[in-house]
Amino acid sequence: MQILFEHKSQTSPKLSIVLLDWSCRDSFHSLYYLNNQKVPREQYEITWIEYYRKHSSEIEVKLKECERLGKPPIIDKWIVMEMPDNVYYHKHLMYNIGIVASKGEIVTFCDSDAIFSPTFVERIIMSFEEDSNIVLHMDEVRNTGRRFYPFNYPPIKEIIGKGCINWKDGKTTGLLDREDTLHTRNYGACMSALREALINIGGADEHLDYLGHICGPYEMTFRLANAGKKEVWHEEEFLYHVWHHGTDGRKNYLGPHDGCNMSTTALDAKRMGRVMPLVENPAIRIIRLKQDDIIYEPLLLQAIPDEDIKNWTVEKLGQHNKSFWKLGDFINQPALKIRLAMTFTKMLTKQFYMKATKFSRQPKSVKDILRKVYRTYDFLKNMSHYNAYIMERCSSCLKKLELDNIKEFAIYGTSDVAEVLYKLTFNTSLKIDAVYDSWDGKRFFNFNIMPVDKIKDYKGKIVIAALLNVENNVELLKKMGIETKRIVLL
Repeated sequence: MQILFEHKSQTSPKLSIVLLDWSCRDSFHSLYYLNNQKVPREQYEITWIEYYRKHSSEIEVKLKECERLGKPPIIDKWIVMEMPDNVYYHKHLMYNIGIVASKGEIVTFCDSDAIFSPTFVERIIMSFEEDSNIVLHMDEVRNTGRRFYPFNYPPIKEIIGKGCINWKDGKTTGLLDREDTLHTRNYGACMSALREALINIGGADEHLDYLGHICGPYEMTFRLANAGKKEVWHEEEFLYHVWHHGTDGRKNYLGPHDGCNMSTTALDAKRMGRVMPLVENPAIRIIRLKQDDIIYEPLLLQAIPDEDIKNWTVEKLGQHNKSFWKLGDFINQPALKIRLAMTFTKMLTKQFYMKATKFSRQPKSVKDILRKVYRTYDFLKNMSHYNAYIMERCSSCLKKLELDNIKEFAIYGTSDVAEVLYKLTFNTSLKIDAVYDSWDGKRFFNFNIMPVDKIKDYKGKIVIAALLNVENNVELLKKMGIETKRIVLL
């Protein structure tokens, strides 16, 4: 790790802004907007963290220009982690390095390629002055038009115009939504919390499930909420994002998610009320346990968990990649694998049909059509990973039931997930007693689907056959008098 630049300030900032790069940024316009705020520059600091070895010439030029003009530096800290090229990027490790390096009372993690209004910093500070017991989010306005690339510093009124996909009546559609906010709001765009609160929950979780593209700061949001903080979304301040190449960076790795790129491991923490991380960063632990009476640089260097990094490589993850489609498994369990392969194909076909139907309803040019055709492979690849993950979760769920000596259970839901569960039971000692759903009166394989209101009469374990909107299903079962200990989640 190298600290390429550090501004020695005489005052302690109120806010620390942490920006991440994994050699994917080709425009550094966010620094322009963050240095043109209403709040005096000494009240906030900006830290730029690069995961690999890239030394941005644009940042170097900007720093020299600031020095020549006698202006405050465009960033206060520039950290290059120098991770090997064969290691997948881990945003959560970068968050922890940002927490360790920060001096502000409040820490903000936000998109490093976003556009910010001049009131961005001011409104974060004001929000915490009004109520410090919060974790603050700001939604992001997104425009998919390509007229802003290469980046040309468009006014915000143009960004919310033609090509904007989530702006209505002066707010993002995510803020207006009241049914599925987990997926309609951009939980990864901007999150702010007290530095002390972040340390008290063990910082960002560095579990392997969070490696690569999936997840972001909202994992900490869920655990902060479990610790008593109030999740708040700013109603007037937003970030703005326009199209550019390479939004996901390189060597993209996808951890387990719910099919809509929301981390299921993070959602599990939310559902279970867990506060501490599954894997805590060593430097964060030192600070949390009040053992940080050492000088700055060594503590920051201790933030990189060398032993864990050995398991983050392309080669390592490739060797241990779980798969339902290994030749040996087909030989040992041909009937089961054929059944699952049929379900897998049906799921993939349905997902592609839904995607194609949605696209066909939108106005499009020849370029749009060619672009979608080009990206079809990526979509099918991601959905294949997701479907395989569903099967792994279902298999793990059934194995746990067997270990708990459960012989029979009921299913709530009749989606593709339920079908996977049903077919996997053929290879276990488990038996499905009943199937409940709002589609009562119809058939689910050899079961008559029972109405949901009858589920209160069932006395055994109930498996919720879904990965989406699980919270609503759990709440419905609780209202019917089903004890939490009888509700089983995938």
